Amino acid sequence: MALSDTAVVVDVAAFWRQLGDTTLDRLVSEALRANQDVRAAEARVRGARADRLGAGLDLAPTVTAAGGFLRQRLPSAAFPGSGAGPLPDQSIWDGGFDASWELDFFGRLRHRLKASGQFADATRADLRDVQISLVAELARTYFELRGGQGLLAVARRNADNQRNTLDVTRQRLDAGRGTAFDTERAQAQLSFTLASIPAVEAAVASAQYRIAVLIGRSPGSVGAVLADSVALPELPDLAVSNADSLITARPDVAAAERRAAAERSLVGTAKADYLPRFTLGASAGFSATTFDSLGKSGTFRYAVGPAVSWPLLNLGRVKAGVDASRARADASAAEYAQTVLLAREDLENALVRYRAAKERVSRIVEAAESSRRAAELARLRFSEGVADFLQVLDAERTQLDAESQLAEGRTAAATAYASLYKALGGIGPLTPPQR
Repeated sequence: MALSDTAVVVDVAAFWRQLGDTTLDRLVSEALRANQDVRAAEARVRGARADRLGAGLDLAPTVTAAGGFLRQRLPSAAFPGSGAGPLPDQSIWDGGFDASWELDFFGRLRHRLKASGQFADATRADLRDVQISLVAELARTYFELRGGQGLLAVARRNADNQRNTLDVTRQRLDAGRGTAFDTERAQAQLSFTLASIPAVEAAVASAQYRIAVLIGRSPGSVGAVLADSVALPELPDLAVSNADSLITARPDVAAAERRAAAERSLVGTAKADYLPRFTLGASAGFSATTFDSLGKSGTFRYAVGPAVSWPLLNLGRVKAGVDASRARADASAAEYAQTVLLAREDLENALVRYRAAKERVSRIVEAAESSRRAAELARLRFSEGVADFLQVLDAERTQLDAESQLAEGRTAAATAYASLYKALGGIGPLTPPQR
């Protein structure tokens, strides 16, 4: 539960390094360093630590220094026998120290300190959750970017093939061996393919903008870095075991558990209000009628003694506070149980989607290769005059569809891997990629 911030960063970086994509590694490191959500979560961790320190200092005596000047006139009626005339004005100079120390016999302060520590643990888990969610979104967007670039390459490659086919139909038409009908159909197919490119280019640009914001930069600042198309990395095989321990280690589950524990501790703080509160107080200093006299003989003063307070006539309010604290503890316990259930659902869904996505890719690879060979054969047969143009159109449409599905399937598998990373809480019980 007490992972340091440095350990968190190293763990996240190690998980993604196994893919062998140095660009993704650099983006992950920069996001963890510069993302504004991470910085906000780090600030909340510092605040929670300061609150815990303050709760710990409540167990020690409180000492304050005070000094002041007072100009006063006391009423003569307060001093019988002093006469009817007004008393003279007085100047009072005072300086010294006041101290108080609550003797925590019944654990009120200790319970509060324990709760502060548990809340601090929860904010550290929240920080890890923010980091994992950030990196998962960054990886998903990066994979969508690379997948979009792959889809662009497929469309442009098929457009080149279709453009060559169109040239063949025009040459056959000019030679009197073809028809205008074949040429128009070839032109229509090429136009449809070219029409699909702008939407994919827009999606690629949008992914670049999103990546820039995730790493703390302005939206248009990473276009040049990510302009070159890079293939999606090979994905590892599954080796998930002991799902219960993985779920317990998830930062959102850990944060919910710590908050539930903190609310239980605060019930102890509330119940301690039923009992007397013992305080030891002390005061020491100097008082004089002139500033120059402070510290001289006869100006020293002190007071020391215990004090006891007990809300005997306010026990109804105390009970209401205890009941409210117990209700908050019950709510936190229910939220923790719900978080565990949602984490189980998230993990099971992520595993199923990842397995299904990888299975789909393995099936499409062979189909895409077969469709490519079929399209080549159809174009060859058409150019030699042993097949009609309809076979070419059908083969090229099949090739474009198969290769597009393969690019989309690889993107879906990669984004499913990013979702699985988040569902695993950033812990990677996966075998290295099979190359």
